[in-house]
Amino acid sequence: MSELEAKAAIRDVLGGYSGAAGRLDIEAFLSFFTEDAEIHGIPEMMGLPGPFKGHDAIRGFFSKSFENLRWLVQMNNITDVNLAPDGKSATTSTGLVEMAQAEGADQIVLIARYDDELTLTDAGWKFTKRALTPFRFSQVP
Repeated sequence: MSELEAKAAIRDVLGGYSGAAGRLDIEAFLSFFTEDAEIHGIPEMMGLPGPFKGHDAIRGFFSKSFENLRWLVQMNNITDVNLAPDGKSATTSTGLVEMAQAEGADQIVLIARYDDELTLTDAGWKFTKRALTPFRFSQVP
């Protein structure tokens, strides 16, 4: 796989992740992570101990979150995709604006950045680590 093809495939992972989140599809969402992946920043932002480690922990949090949401939209600005010299791992940085609404609740707005680590598996590129740095997380009536 050329560098250009690898970077395009990684951008597809970033977009696919947001698409799965927007559809509130937990199985599609999990498909973008390795079995031992870690998510940093989200649990801490929600007052929970972090990170979430592995599919079970990720599923445990996000399946409940998705069930409570009426809708969710993510808009990404992918700023960096950096391949390791071996072509089998990569890092990315993505600006994020997310809006969502739970049933009977105010809308929420999140402005943040994801810093990611990905690895090339037999099933394609997958996240091994996502670290969210929130800049603003607020309710909007």
